[in-house]
Amino acid sequence: MFNDYMHSVFRKNGPTHAIVEPSGGDTKTIYTIEPENIKTMLHTNFSDYHRSRNMPNALDPVMGQGVFTSNGKAWAHSRSLVKAQFSTQRVRNVAKIEPYVQNVFKEIGNIGKDGWTEPLEVLLTFNRFTLDSATEFMFGTSAESHRVAMREKEMFIAKKKKRGVRAKYQLVMTDFGTAFDIALDYVALRLKLGRLWFLADGFWFRIASYKVKSYADNYIREAAAHAGEAAKRAQKKEKGAAARDVDSEAVDLDDRRYGLISALVGSYPDKVALRNQVMQLLVAGRDTTAATLTWSFILLEAHPTEFNRLQSNIIEHFGTESNPSRPVTFENLKSCAYLQWVISEVVRLYPTGPLNARKAFVNTVLPVGGGVDGKSPVAVKAGTTVAYNTYLLHRREELWGEDSWDFKPERWGGEKGRLGVYSLPWWSSNLSWTTACDDGDGLCPDSNVATVRSNFQLYAHDELREWYSNHSRPEAHRSLSIPLAK
Repeated sequence: MFNDYMHSVFRKNGPTHAIVEPSGGDTKTIYTIEPENIKTMLHTNFSDYHRSRNMPNALDPVMGQGVFTSNGKAWAHSRSLVKAQFSTQRVRNVAKIEPYVQNVFKEIGNIGKDGWTEPLEVLLTFNRFTLDSATEFMFGTSAESHRVAMREKEMFIAKKKKRGVRAKYQLVMTDFGTAFDIALDYVALRLKLGRLWFLADGFWFRIASYKVKSYADNYIREAAAHAGEAAKRAQKKEKGAAARDVDSEAVDLDDRRYGLISALVGSYPDKVALRNQVMQLLVAGRDTTAATLTWSFILLEAHPTEFNRLQSNIIEHFGTESNPSRPVTFENLKSCAYLQWVISEVVRLYPTGPLNARKAFVNTVLPVGGGVDGKSPVAVKAGTTVAYNTYLLHRREELWGEDSWDFKPERWGGEKGRLGVYSLPWWSSNLSWTTACDDGDGLCPDSNVATVRSNFQLYAHDELREWYSNHSRPEAHRSLSIPLAK
């Protein structure tokens, strides 16, 4: 594996080292797994580093410029508008996620006589779960990708034949989830190609990108029209219009019918810019949460002791479905300690952004990595790429202990991150310092949404305890299929 190779490289060359061009002697890339260096890039001296130009080019056909592809003042403006909306009550509405959790159980299916369900590629299931709940949050209406997928599955099983080109075209043009998947597959390839991003293109990419943008545009137009009508009614009310002409409850500027876009539409006169922001948040909110949930299922299946403890803690905290002791709310999910430890440990072992990079915009300095002992500052010339590997950072024995490669949720317990022999790094209380959502102040604007979905899905995971009742069966590992690279 690539990370195994990188682990040997860091062990040989140290936690911060550089690749130097043989001819000119200039530093080409600096690699680091030092927390202080990563904090400097993503927070302390954030303005000194920019994202690669290849990223906006690769993403442009689908989502254009937004909070995750812009730099400087454009980034600061985008983030200030978006961040405020992720701390509102709208984000914490757990009840809206319930139908999509039930869809996951339907797709998993019934348990057979042998105690097992049919094999399932669980990452795809969670992709649909997060996409449906994310579109509900963003647009006020779900994409219903799960129902479409189930209908397609039943149809092709009945016909016992593969989908033709015409059927695929019809599916892309009618199903947002399918178009979204195709578009993101191309985007992933374009990002891997780097400077050759333009080679990943074609008919299906353009059609899928058109469908994805059209889907978002429809809801944005409706939200804009709704906001305009609300503003007119508000003006009438201020002028003392008759009460019968103003129904303030019928049209409200903060009407949740259109989701997040209803709150953002007034801040974006350019609706294309609004669409770009929403699409970037949608991508970030789907893939990161789906990956975390998938690894959670895999790790809990492989560690029955931790699974049983999680199950016991959830029952103790919330009661059972037939005899609940407290409601399932954002606050109550957050207060379920062992549930939080499990999620933190999953993100530590399998961060959603295992490898990332920034390019120095000006001549700057990293605080550690230089000198014979590696503790002196490092000069970084403008134009130098600084890459950081969070997968290996989260597994450094000198930071996490000798069991750093093991799944042990209890390491997160105790006051200030201490429990027995465990002493957590200072930055571990917020792993978004080092994940794909890094964006300047160490806090991902979408983190509350991801927290709600991950917590609620794992809470509901208790209902699947029969599925995991026999951990000795090797088929379990084959039934949970996850593609590690796309």
